[in-house]
Amino acid sequence: MKTITPVQLTCPECRRDNEAERIYCHDCGARLDRSALASFKTGKKETSEELHKRMRGMFSQRGVKGRLLFSKIAKVILLAGAAAAAVVILIPPDVPPPVKSEGFPPQINLSLLTESRQPQSVQFSEEGVNAYLASALKRKKEKLNHPLIDFERAIVAFTEGNCHVTIERSIFGYSIFTSGDYAVQIAGGKVTASPKSGEIGRMPIDPKMMSYAGFLFSDAVAVMDREHKLLNKVGSIQLHEKEIVVTSAQ
Repeated sequence: MKTITPVQLTCPECRRDNEAERIYCHDCGARLDRSALASFKTGKKETSEELHKRMRGMFSQRGVKGRLLFSKIAKVILLAGAAAAAVVILIPPDVPPPVKSEGFPPQINLSLLTESRQPQSVQFSEEGVNAYLASALKRKKEKLNHPLIDFERAIVAFTEGNCHVTIERSIFGYSIFTSGDYAVQIAGGKVTASPKSGEIGRMPIDPKMMSYAGFLFSDAVAVMDREHKLLNKVGSIQLHEKEIVVTSAQ
């Protein structure tokens, strides 16, 4: 007696071929589209041995239930992980509160160093640099705002050999902070900032990924183009606790 391959239902999720009697996929548990059976017609039947073998495999429910349970648990874990990451991102780091500027902020005039014929060094305090940044970036805020994202402020903190940069942006009134630690130096007449670590809110960024995270700070660097060009002309930059020392080129 000739037999034919029985009709099978292809799972819309994992693309596994299932027996025609199934309602749910044998692998992933997704509901099968049984409307395809309405158009399947044949005058030939399976042998009793083939039918018995197929039905025995189809009703192996222990494996199906296990896969369904695993799928549900995996989805719950992924959702919980995403929710936890979102919470950590929204927690602000330890930064000083915004300060309203009063009067004229301190000026940082690098032109005196770049035009000097004699080697000299100038010290700038962390507080003075932050006051200057607040004033300079406030004037350029329109260039820093993006659709749905508003630029709020940039803050720097100096420790020995390290510059910690924090940028605050707001989305629908919620502040998002991005931070990075950089080693700053002058090499070949160009200021470079080598990334060491970073965070989004309180969530650390893998140091290996920091070289790809420059876009988080690139807009603020771009609008400070004048200061960046002047720094390229100095001789050296030294970072100390709460201060930066800039030395003219010799």
